[in-house]
Amino acid sequence: MSPSPFRALALSAAACGAAVSLTGCGALTGLLGAAAGQDDVFQLEVGDCFTGTEMEASLSGEEVSEVPTVDCAEEHDSEVYHIEVLPEGDYPGAESLNTSAEEVCQTKFEEFVGISYAESEIYLSYLTPIEEGWNSFDDREIVCYLVTDGETVTGSLAGAAR
Repeated sequence: MSPSPFRALALSAAACGAAVSLTGCGALTGLLGAAAGQDDVFQLEVGDCFTGTEMEASLSGEEVSEVPTVDCAEEHDSEVYHIEVLPEGDYPGAESLNTSAEEVCQTKFEEFVGISYAESEIYLSYLTPIEEGWNSFDDREIVCYLVTDGETVTGSLAGAAR
């Protein structure tokens, strides 16, 4: 998968970082607070927590195959808050996937955090399938996750309203 940090300020959007894709070699797993360690990117679930800098250190180019997850009770700066399963079909291309991810992740943000993205101090980012994963591993998931700006938190950001 490919990660793409994203932040909307009022009505404008500003990119926070490079896009990252899921690779066919592994899956994003373990962003759940229940298990800690190196987790396959395809196993990620809503509520999984991790530290973004550790994920970035494990990147292979712009592809993610494993995410070093932690129990959400431990310090972390990122949490999976939505997973969108895309329909079968031909690979839509990175640009189309990024557009879809920005839309769905912004839409689901308020539902999880309890405040609109434009009002929040929390950032959003996402992982999208790469063509190899789409075609060879049936990867059809957009993984939306929260990112705090330079601070670590303990516990879930669900309902944080900040």
